Amino acid sequence: MIDGGTSSGRDERGRFAPGNPGGPGGSRPRAFALRRAVEEAVTEEHVAAMIRRATRMGLEGNLAAMRFVLERVCGRVADAPTEAEPVDVELPPMRTAADCNVAMQRIIDGLVQGTVDRDTAAVVVDAIQTRLKSIEIMDLESRIARLERDDGGRCA
Repeated sequence: MIDGGTSSGRDERGRFAPGNPGGPGGSRPRAFALRRAVEEAVTEEHVAAMIRRATRMGLEGNLAAMRFVLERVCGRVADAPTEAEPVDVELPPMRTAADCNVAMQRIIDGLVQGTVDRDTAAVVVDAIQTRLKSIEIMDLESRIARLERDDGGRCA
């Protein structure tokens, strides 16, 4: 049991108790000591020698060494943008929440039937949810405007 805490290492309020290595401010002295030892043992000259060795190995045909050196020197290659492909599901014009519900159901059906892949479905679902939020905001704006108009300035 940790100072004043329970066997779970938490205090009466459920927070990490002092001395609990998983809590905020908890220590990991061994891990920090090992990292510090490595940082002190490996010098710039060591790193330069390792890069020279990897470069030589790459020049001798080692593809992993080539990749390692090029990624360190040039940075990782960015993924090429993919061409957008049409989705094989016909969605209704989304003017109401009910239309968004129909669109969502069609995407789910396409996912289940295998005509829509998971990544495409995720993108389309995000778009449907964004459109639904927009519809909700427009609806709230019109309701507030109607209430303000009907109120005639009495609540102001």
